[in-house]
Amino acid sequence: MSAPNFQPLPWQRTLWTTVAASMQDDRLGHALLIAGPPGAGKRHFAACITAALWCRQRATDGTACGSCTDCLQVLSEAHSGYFLLRVEEGKRDIPISAVRELSEKLTITQYDGRAKVAIIDPADSLNVSGVNALLKTIEEPTPGSHLLLVSSRPQALAPTLRSRCQRLAIAAPASDVALSWMREASAGKFDDAALNQALELASGAPLKAIELLASNGVAVRADWARGLLDLANGRGEPVPMAAAINEADPAGWVQWLYGWLAALLRSRLGAQAGDDAGLRSLALRLPAELLDRYVAEAQTALERIHGAADKKLVIESLLIGWIALLARAGRAAQNPRT
Repeated sequence: MSAPNFQPLPWQRTLWTTVAASMQDDRLGHALLIAGPPGAGKRHFAACITAALWCRQRATDGTACGSCTDCLQVLSEAHSGYFLLRVEEGKRDIPISAVRELSEKLTITQYDGRAKVAIIDPADSLNVSGVNALLKTIEEPTPGSHLLLVSSRPQALAPTLRSRCQRLAIAAPASDVALSWMREASAGKFDDAALNQALELASGAPLKAIELLASNGVAVRADWARGLLDLANGRGEPVPMAAAINEADPAGWVQWLYGWLAALLRSRLGAQAGDDAGLRSLALRLPAELLDRYVAEAQTALERIHGAADKKLVIESLLIGWIALLARAGRAAQNPRT
């Protein structure tokens, strides 16, 4: 967060009302699973909860003031009752040693008796041993402690962990709500055409869309789309393309591919897929059954790319599968069923 603003985002207001009432009545769950797509504001919502638990000048709607000492300490991640677990640079997961250390810290009572909050982000990066250690903490919670598990892939969490958490679902907002917020957040730097394009590329997630606009993300994704269209038209090679993607943003590419395929499916089923004639033409070439199967492959790859799999091999497999899909579609067109 770039400013001490702990106001829930517009599309989170209804959920916030429920959470604020739980805090007011001192019945907020010990373990909360804040789940939703990338760029929908999960981390922001977790920060809003954290600050509200400590703020001494909360507003009538339960939100933190953003200016008291406690709020500023939350903003700088320096509060004595605040703990954050995330994947260390160069690592694939959150190890059991980090979970055990966190559990020990949570057992120590704050000198002023106030709440302690631990944010685990992303929670789906916990390894098996870490999950088992965390379950013990959840089953025997220290009074006044709260675990906020943030995840874009809640289905990747162990069922035993999911079932012990109160789930707070953060969905992407309706497009008009998203665009309204993006106009304000971008301070008029982009016109509606650019905002709409970024929002589509971000699968409707406003924070991700703003991130794409602030970087070269829109141009990069346009290159990715051109690469797939080139392969569809017999140009380009999958192996060097996979190497370039792996150097840039392998997980981002697989996430983008999944959304791009969804746009193809919508077009194939009769919906509009923007003004891209190449995309519309390609959609009509691909039988829905074959496209469905490839979407399932992309979904599996989305799980693998966040795990221990070799990311370059995952991408190569998807690109080779894309070429195979087009070949099968071509044969089906030449030999239609009678």
